[in-house]
Amino acid sequence: MSAVGRDKTQAATSGVDAILSDRPASGVLCNDPSGLCLGSRGSVDVSKSGAYTSIVRLASQLCGVDAPLVSIETDKASTLVKEYNGYVVALRTPVTVSKEEINRDGAAPQEGGSAEVQE
Repeated sequence: MSAVGRDKTQAATSGVDAILSDRPASGVLCNDPSGLCLGSRGSVDVSKSGAYTSIVRLASQLCGVDAPLVSIETDKASTLVKEYNGYVVALRTPVTVSKEEINRDGAAPQEGGSAEVQE
């Protein structure tokens, strides 16, 4: 790997660590413009990293917007995907929220949103 490629990978990894350090996320990954994973942490499936790049680029074509925010919601988690200067970031958050997380943040879900509370 070239020195430039190594620097970009290290920057992506430190960015991934920064994102996870202060948010209740369960996983995050960062792809290069080719869809190759530069860094990931948590419960994001790295083997499907190229799909995140494809999804955000297809959404861009459909919406006519350069960098749309794509939200993928399932019963277990929500994943936000966005492209920044050719690099794609996917942030996965759990749907369920513990009482400790609500008490720590001091806020309930916003109006119109919902969160399932685990005992």
